[in-house]
Amino acid sequence: MTFDILPSGDRFAFWEDVTAYTRVYHVAQAHPAASDDNPGTEDTPFKTINAAARVLQPGEKAVVHAGVYRECVRPARGGDGPDRMIAYEAAPGERVVVSGAHVWTPEVSPSAGYAFSTPANGATPANGATIWMAELPAVFEDGYHPFLLRNAYAYLPVYGEVKDPGFLQRALLRRGGLYVDGVPLRQVYHGRELAADAGAYWVEEPGNRLHFRLPDDADPARHLLEFSVREQCFAPREFGLGYLRVSGFIFRHAADGLPVPQRAAVSTMRGHHWIIEDTDIGWANACGLDIGAQTWEASVPDPTGGHIVRNNHLHHCGVCGIAGALGVHHTLIEGNTIEHIGGLNLERMWECMGLKFHLARHCLIRGNVFRHLRHAGGLWLDCSNVDNRITGNLFQDIEALTGGVYSEMNYARNLIDHNIFWDIRDPDGGAALAWGGGAAIRADCNETLVVAHNFFGLVQGYGVMFSLNQSDRRHEGRTGLCRANAAYNNVFYRCPHRVHLGARAENACDGNLYDAADDQYAFHIAHPAPETFQNLAGWQQYFGLDLHSTQARLTVTFDPAAGALSWQAEGELPDTHAAPALIGDREELPGPRQHP
Repeated sequence: MTFDILPSGDRFAFWEDVTAYTRVYHVAQAHPAASDDNPGTEDTPFKTINAAARVLQPGEKAVVHAGVYRECVRPARGGDGPDRMIAYEAAPGERVVVSGAHVWTPEVSPSAGYAFSTPANGATPANGATIWMAELPAVFEDGYHPFLLRNAYAYLPVYGEVKDPGFLQRALLRRGGLYVDGVPLRQVYHGRELAADAGAYWVEEPGNRLHFRLPDDADPARHLLEFSVREQCFAPREFGLGYLRVSGFIFRHAADGLPVPQRAAVSTMRGHHWIIEDTDIGWANACGLDIGAQTWEASVPDPTGGHIVRNNHLHHCGVCGIAGALGVHHTLIEGNTIEHIGGLNLERMWECMGLKFHLARHCLIRGNVFRHLRHAGGLWLDCSNVDNRITGNLFQDIEALTGGVYSEMNYARNLIDHNIFWDIRDPDGGAALAWGGGAAIRADCNETLVVAHNFFGLVQGYGVMFSLNQSDRRHEGRTGLCRANAAYNNVFYRCPHRVHLGARAENACDGNLYDAADDQYAFHIAHPAPETFQNLAGWQQYFGLDLHSTQARLTVTFDPAAGALSWQAEGELPDTHAAPALIGDREELPGPRQHP
């Protein structure tokens, strides 16, 4: 059984690196003979990765050995095709870290000159000061000083400030991070907040001096301190490079700004046909990985997309795990774990997500795990996404307005099937339910979206929401209609809000299995007036929906660590054959799966 057929009925266009590499350069900073003046052999290796990046040609690779490489890797060129790629690989079994931070051994002194210099616990310079201050050294690269720069670029929607008075302050924090033993301290907007908060830092104007308290008011001399100095960790200077493979690295501590533009810790810089695999991308200020054209003003290169992003771990990124603005075509996103995203708490700037694509075409997103997300939903297809399939993924422990999957203003068919949605919550405690907060799948002003063979469990918002909340938004010369969407053959367990239809016309539900315990006002139709809430019987009798669907007593066990789900039903099962063909014009969806 395969899960690689796109909604159009075409098989996803797979490709692979088939290069027979003709030359291997070695980088080993810990080798006693390491030097960038060396030829890069195993016995006389380069000291920096960029030394290899300058000389690599199509059909060649760099193998990087253990160490912490404090540089932004800048590939000078790309490959010529799948059989003449350029590869960057961490040596097997060796820990290779590419860091955007420098080690800091500051001359600290008790914080002075401000009213907050005496902490709330009464410590003073005389009895053991716990607020420290120190000057940052002038070691920044390429003229980029993240402590002088605010998070926000010119683009900053103001929507968030209306509902959240602290939104603007968080958006205007500095991009620079202070790390203690590899873990960031929390940046505060007002220095006075340090008086009550160990484990935080404040950037004094204009940005060359830090005031900070370590967790448990520890002595800075006893811990590894690092501060970020680079915007990115791996990114070409030239746009549009293709056929590069990046494997096995650990990327840390990039000081990138809020999107848009998307300039992430690891960036294809509008490139095409990259393979990014088995990497660990973490503690990025804003975004972990960008694989699109980065901004609306970009001229999208040709060719575009064609990426393979597989088996990576993306975590602790302030805004977004994987971002793609324009040009994400024919791309495979597979086997990744994306977690702990959204730490900057800026969801209402509407670029916060585990994965967010705009105008994606013919992409396959399968077998990924999206979990432990706050202030960022799981996956977002934003405007004019065509023929994409989201299948076999796990969305678990997500507390966000945008919920598990958010599909917005997409007029062509996309498919969301065979996924597990478990423990999806509204951050406003249910107050944003009508808007769509905490939904497992919310499709706003969409058309022809198919939602099939998914399992929804413990969802605070709606399980499936085909909404019209942006009915006045215009895109591609018209507005979205919320028509011809379908929810077929899904299972709903402990979902008190099952299905919402912004408009009744042409939307379909059938072959679904609902938990018998949740049948009070569980179905909702907003238009035409009057607004109505129904149980399953009324839904079937008066609206002709879910005619082959049933309710049963469901017993469910779910192991979050393994992503393993099992369930049993006591009662009549639905007729799942009532749904029409859902892929192209010739193939039914495969049968149910127990877990991603």
